[in-house]
Amino acid sequence: MSTDIQLAVIGAGPAGLEAALTASEYGVDVVLIDGSPQAGGQYYQQFPEPFEAGSNTKTSVQKEAQLLIHMVESAPIRRLYNTLVWGAFTRPDDPLYTLALYGPDAPAQLRAHAVIIASGAYDFPLPFPGWTLPGVFTAGAAQGLIKNQRVFPGQRVLISGSGPLQLATAAELIHAGVEVAAVLESSQPVWNGLRNLPAAWGQWGRMAEGGEYSYAMLRSRTPYRLGWSVVAAHGDTGVEEAVIARLSPDGHPIPGSQETLAVDTIITGFGLIPNTGLSRMLGCKHIQRQGQTGWIPERDKIFQTTLPGLFVVGDAAGIGGAELARLEGQVAGLAVAQRLQQISDGQLNTAYQRIQPALKRQQRFARFLENVFAPLPGLTAIPDETTVICRCEEVTLGQIREAVHMGARSVNEVKMLTRTGMGNCQGRICELWVARMIQRILDDPTVTLDSLGAFTVRPPLQPLPVSALALAAESNDEP
Repeated sequence: MSTDIQLAVIGAGPAGLEAALTASEYGVDVVLIDGSPQAGGQYYQQFPEPFEAGSNTKTSVQKEAQLLIHMVESAPIRRLYNTLVWGAFTRPDDPLYTLALYGPDAPAQLRAHAVIIASGAYDFPLPFPGWTLPGVFTAGAAQGLIKNQRVFPGQRVLISGSGPLQLATAAELIHAGVEVAAVLESSQPVWNGLRNLPAAWGQWGRMAEGGEYSYAMLRSRTPYRLGWSVVAAHGDTGVEEAVIARLSPDGHPIPGSQETLAVDTIITGFGLIPNTGLSRMLGCKHIQRQGQTGWIPERDKIFQTTLPGLFVVGDAAGIGGAELARLEGQVAGLAVAQRLQQISDGQLNTAYQRIQPALKRQQRFARFLENVFAPLPGLTAIPDETTVICRCEEVTLGQIREAVHMGARSVNEVKMLTRTGMGNCQGRICELWVARMIQRILDDPTVTLDSLGAFTVRPPLQPLPVSALALAAESNDEP
């Protein structure tokens, strides 16, 4: 494979598949890269063959995934699966983007005239006393176990968090025969939903899907508690009990409302965090947007970042769901084709006008979900001084407090004093919670997530064998 290409698409989920397919249809030379052994991303891979033995019924999402993946695999698109993009770089004297790769069939690097990042998102868990016990899962991990590995996370499960993924996870567990002790929703979706109802108009498919999840819970008599959250887990070698509490409107546990449930598994999910490691490493501008968890890249209407030729689409640029991700992928694919002079400005504008109504409709619904299920600020009161905030380096809230008392006023200053964010996950799990804990400790309204900043992202983005780094250096591929 030539190491100089026209377009690299990073991520083979809904957004990346659409971007690669659209650009290829207009004659762009495309390389599609994904760390998984197959296409689909976290969203489509969570809808494999039906779980029920002997069932041949495919859902609409399964059919959609199969069609899109088949179209990509039938197109002249070079595919590098099982391949990590561990670094992304620019040089002042080189207009191309350099991507450092690690995979069985991948070159050590690729140089691309344009890059579309479609790296998706990951779970946003809640740190609470006992959350490091065996038996505490994120919603995405639990669904992956059930759907991809046919493994049950436990026998009696508590689900706690915020957002529609809660209901989907509960329904999947119920269908698999697992007892769900309760589903706790920290926000107040009924009241918030009524206030933002116009934005949900026309989303009949999603509403029907939500109705199916709710019916599964109703049929199994699964308790659904609004304004509640898990606040602690107890057990010796694993989860044995969960302590839950009612929350105030801003998310603080209400004293005296605690209850204890006997469970062997706790599943948490307070939304998703955009996976922005590569875009931050490249240095394009990122912002904090109300309702979103974490930093997101600043983009124009065709989803190009502040760096020319670098596009970010799908949940990597803000959580919006698969339908919005596919539309953004189409627009970015068209924009790259125009940038590389495969289509004219007029063709791009015509295609954009055709996509724009559906795009605006999905963007409105994404904002609806942001407004209804935004994480509550009072949740930062749940961890105590001994609660681990950074799991990789085992840094507790008490240690973060000590760093703040020593003068740390940003997440990177806390990182220097405590090693938060320096483990295998590179701060993907703890970064936002570290920032929120600093806010809680300082209790100063002028201290914002913007002012606290973000962890500095450095290569390698994922853990790698030392031999891979040595090979990159030997090949003169070290940036």
